[in-house]
Amino acid sequence: MNCLDFRRAVLSDPRQADGERLAHAASCAACRVFAERQADLDNRLFDAMRVEVPDGLADRVLVAQGPRRRRTPWIWALAASVVLATGVALLVPPGLAGERLAREAAMHAEEEKESFRARQVAAPGFLQAVLADQGVRLAVSMGEVTYARLCPLAGNTARHIVITTPDGPVTLFLLPTDDQRRRRAEIATGGMTAIAMPAGRGSIAIVAANPELARALERALAQA
Repeated sequence: MNCLDFRRAVLSDPRQADGERLAHAASCAACRVFAERQADLDNRLFDAMRVEVPDGLADRVLVAQGPRRRRTPWIWALAASVVLATGVALLVPPGLAGERLAREAAMHAEEEKESFRARQVAAPGFLQAVLADQGVRLAVSMGEVTYARLCPLAGNTARHIVITTPDGPVTLFLLPTDDQRRRRAEIATGGMTAIAMPAGRGSIAIVAANPELARALERALAQA
């Protein structure tokens, strides 16, 4: 098992610990720390979602509804699924939601290392145009866009952009349709720094080889 397979396995099930995963963790300090942090995040998320339902809640809801025309079972099932999905989204603390996005962004950047070597220079004005979709702008020029594509990230479609700067490449993930409540979160994982932050619309994630470069791009982003 290599580091990428190990981290994918941890993200899919942080609580599972088979022999192959244990052996890799024993030989790789970076992956061992990654697994410990992910397990801690998973535990905190689990604790945050353990909300007790008040006694008699179902009865009070029915009384408040009053007499209604009988609905078909599939409508009730659809309504229940919408309420459940909304409830889970509200129960996830914004800080944890931001940290999770930062981790997923770092993993995605690690999986697409070829993006750092690409030289598909974007047209002038491209970056400002896509940033405008998020309600932000680049107040200070950082370099040129050398990679841009659409990628799946955090249950959304993100613009995966690499900006080549004098200090090295920095990756920007733009999620204008992300409806999660996310606070700013900064993590260090796999030798990289990842920052997740809310935008005027949706969320943004930044990944760089060091915290100074990631924070420099964060400071360069301003509200449009």
